Amino acid sequence: MSLYHDKAEEFVYQYESVNAEEVHQQWLALLNNIKPGKALDVGAGSGRDARFLTSRGFAVTAVEPADALRVLAEKLSQQLPIQWLSDLLPDLPKVQALQQQFDLVLLSAVWMHLSSDERQQTLPMLCSLLAHDGLLVLTLRHGSFNDGRLSYPVTSAEILALVQQHQLLLTPVLVSDLVSDTLGRSDVAWQTVVLKKG
Repeated sequence: MSLYHDKAEEFVYQYESVNAEEVHQQWLALLNNIKPGKALDVGAGSGRDARFLTSRGFAVTAVEPADALRVLAEKLSQQLPIQWLSDLLPDLPKVQALQQQFDLVLLSAVWMHLSSDERQQTLPMLCSLLAHDGLLVLTLRHGSFNDGRLSYPVTSAEILALVQQHQLLLTPVLVSDLVSDTLGRSDVAWQTVVLKKG
């Protein structure tokens, strides 16, 4: 977490160097099947994806716990329907206090930072935040970090197993193949899992 705070400007530059449509091309067609409503972007970074979702008609709650990163992101998203919060997984107490349900919940490049125990808590909590027919989108980073950031191995099979284990009302609508990194890093690949509630 501290690295995202200490090097906030570097991360903003990196995140803003690619557009949301390119990063999320594997699942964006699914947006056409849901009516724009409320979206939750957890680990919102520079706000790139949150801003994109507002362009598609969503009112967005954006969660970013790294203070310096969130301050910069807020400056980039002024006048847009985005509510910024400092909150933490696996519980998201501030989000839960809103007592809202969301039509779309996005965790982009977040899941790998959660330990196995944290994932056990996080997935049921996210399911509880989803409205009926809402979509939960998780983008999974395959590949380790070389800058000290803590990460854990990820698999789509683990996520599907958690759904079964906790008997969550989530149905997989997309489990993508691995794709290359949009930033051109040869040792990083990405996969997307989309789950629908109902």
